[in-house]
Amino acid sequence: MDKGLFKALKKVYYKKSYRTDENGYQQRIDNGDVFDVKTGTTFYSYQGLSAAEIKLIEQSQYPVNERVRFTHDEVVLAYKALLTQHNLSLENLLAAYVCGFSSFPRGRQPILSYLFAKALPEHSMNNHGEICPVCSIKDVNWLEKGYKIFSCYAGSVWNERWVGNLIELEEFCTLPPRKPSADDLAIFSALIDTIRQAPLDETPGKLEQRVKKAKILPQFEKYSFRGQLMVLAELGVMPNSYIAPLYEAFTPFDEICNTKYPGCVRSDIILPLAGWRGENSINETRFKTLFGSMMPEKHCE
Repeated sequence: MDKGLFKALKKVYYKKSYRTDENGYQQRIDNGDVFDVKTGTTFYSYQGLSAAEIKLIEQSQYPVNERVRFTHDEVVLAYKALLTQHNLSLENLLAAYVCGFSSFPRGRQPILSYLFAKALPEHSMNNHGEICPVCSIKDVNWLEKGYKIFSCYAGSVWNERWVGNLIELEEFCTLPPRKPSADDLAIFSALIDTIRQAPLDETPGKLEQRVKKAKILPQFEKYSFRGQLMVLAELGVMPNSYIAPLYEAFTPFDEICNTKYPGCVRSDIILPLAGWRGENSINETRFKTLFGSMMPEKHCE
């Protein structure tokens, strides 16, 4: 994405929404955005943008305020149809993920979206109610298309909200393949070595703190980094003993919800990453299978 367009879109999607008053309470700011209760989407204003920035967005034809509607069954079929796209080779997706450590933050999410698409069983809603117990996708879904895509360019990544991830995977299919830079590989290698050195009782949260303190990543953002670890968990590179990673099998949503695993019930770290501990270290065989061809030899021993 063009840097100027990214900067303009950041003003659209990441506006300040609250201020702290003199009593320490959060007060809503009128920033021009309007939430539509019926669809659960937001209409984003161009408040605070220059005329030149607005023109840039309009000329780019970026889908600001383009709302789309999907039924559950449409999402499932669309995911399966995407698997025929030539850009969605495992090689391209893994390379994009490694690029996400420095040169291409947009590359972090697609591998997760692809793993979900590949593992997802073909099924219909079958009157299960508002949320499907198989895949967690709602019966009817509305999205503001541009926000999801932009959040991925900003580095967002996670293994939930699968309707939005369909949108991002569609957009990723239009992008040329990426090749990891020397910096990408160095950062990723340093992270893998750091995980290998984890104390036996280390939790994902403590690993985050250790990586942040070591300044392995040039710009550490907790939730983005957590998503990058989630990729390793869903690939089975960071193994757990509770559910199979998406790389190996699909676990129904209701089964995941009913799986008991150690840790604080209020934690926002979920399975499969939540099930990892330092004693699990790295699945070296899986790591070499997936990343061995792009890594320096000493990191794939």
